Amino acid sequence: MKKTDPAADKILSAARTRMVRFGYHKVTMDEIAADLRMSKNTIYLHFPSKIDIAKGLVAKIKNKINDYQIKVEKTEKDPLKIISLNVLFLQQELAPWFEHFLKDIQLELPELWQEFVDFRSEKVMDLEKLVASGIKKGKFRSVNPALAVRAYLGAVNNIIDPEILQQEGVSFQQALETVMDMWSKGIVK
Repeated sequence: MKKTDPAADKILSAARTRMVRFGYHKVTMDEIAADLRMSKNTIYLHFPSKIDIAKGLVAKIKNKINDYQIKVEKTEKDPLKIISLNVLFLQQELAPWFEHFLKDIQLELPELWQEFVDFRSEKVMDLEKLVASGIKKGKFRSVNPALAVRAYLGAVNNIIDPEILQQEGVSFQQALETVMDMWSKGIVK
C-alpha cells in the first residue's frame, strides 16, 4: 500500500479547486500558496513545478477511477450494471475537469494530455471487455463490442451538455439512466 503525503494531498486539493474552475494556464503557484496560507517554497518541496502539480492531479484522477472500477467489479456480477456504474462514475468524476483544466492541458502539456487520452482509451477497452463478457454469458446479443461501447459513449457525450439537461429538465443522472435504458433495451416496444 502506497503511503500518502498529507501535505502533498492538501496542495493537490487546493490546486484542484482552482484549476477545475479556472484552468491550468490561469492558476499561479502564488494563488495556490495563498489559498493554503503556505509559502511557495513549501509547495516546491512537494512539487518542483506547476507541471508536477498537474501530473499529480492527473495521477489522482486515474487512481480514483481505477480504485472505483476495482470496487465495482468485486461487488457486482451483472456486466450491464458494472458498465452503467463505471460510466456514471467516469462522467461524474471527469465532467468538471474538461471545461478548463483538461482543455488547457491539451494545449500546454501535450505529453500529459496524451497520458490522459491513453488512460481514457484503456477504460474504453475495459468496457469493451465487459460487453464481450456479457455476450459470452448470454446477457447481451451478439454485437461488435467496440461499436456497442462507442454508440453508448457517443450517446452519453451528447447528453452531458448542461444546456441540453436544463432545456429538458433532467439531471445528469436521469439522462444517463435514460441512455443506459435505451442502449440496453432499445426504443422499440
